[in-house]
Amino acid sequence: MLGCLTALISAASWAFGSILFRKLGDKATPLAMNFVKGIIGTVYLLVVISFLGFEKTDAQTILLLSASGLLGIALGDTLFFKALIYLGPRLTILLSTLGPVFTITLAIIFLRERPSFLAWIGMFLTTSGILWVLWERAPREEAKNNWKPGVKFAILSAACMSLGIIFAKLGVVTSSAIQATLIRISASFVSLGFWGILTHSLDKWIAPFKSKKMLGLIALAVFVAIFGGFWMFLLALKYIDASIATILSSTTPLFILPMSAFFLKERISARAILGACVAVSGVVLIFLA
Repeated sequence: MLGCLTALISAASWAFGSILFRKLGDKATPLAMNFVKGIIGTVYLLVVISFLGFEKTDAQTILLLSASGLLGIALGDTLFFKALIYLGPRLTILLSTLGPVFTITLAIIFLRERPSFLAWIGMFLTTSGILWVLWERAPREEAKNNWKPGVKFAILSAACMSLGIIFAKLGVVTSSAIQATLIRISASFVSLGFWGILTHSLDKWIAPFKSKKMLGLIALAVFVAIFGGFWMFLLALKYIDASIATILSSTTPLFILPMSAFFLKERISARAILGACVAVSGVVLIFLA
């Protein structure tokens, strides 16, 4: 029950966080946001863990969680942002639903997970409801001539994030969720930092955040992403199967519906409400399973 709840909290946090990061995207590049997110997130986590106390972590766990950060956050998020440039947010999010499919497949092969029949039905209904909601919002003309590289980046992003989840599942078994989050985030921003040094981009990445308004906005966005998104998801991985945690955390579009209506004054269609109801019924079945 705790694992399922934290996965849903993670999804809701990413819904709110995506609205905040979208506001930042007009003035900062994806790599810049990813890098600064890593720095601020690491500071947040170090402060919290200094009060909670550091746990002894073996080298294998650090290696697994670092690999998860490199694949899932540094590389996966960067490829996702690249896909956004070519396809736009709606089609990119639609293709990102391949991620749970990859994760479930990898979890069955490498983690020997065997979801129950009721859980399978729940995962199917949840995924179908999400796709139904997203497909309505995906304009057919948006991709135009850029769809081939965009689709490539979106699929690679989903694959990297899925591999990152598998490594995180293996690593969080022998580590606290918050310390595992610190290792993942630190590995991500350190690798991005090396890339920024090699490409002489660090100054350009940091420049937009010298504004107090931009710094305050990303500080809030990172707080939501780190403690609501990353930490809650790792807690979910600690207590439930990676396949189920991934499906539940993929309900972000359902939380975006009411948030978009409230913050962005968007109209919610009957189709979107129906899709949300189907997805929620799937979540209920997963809880029952």
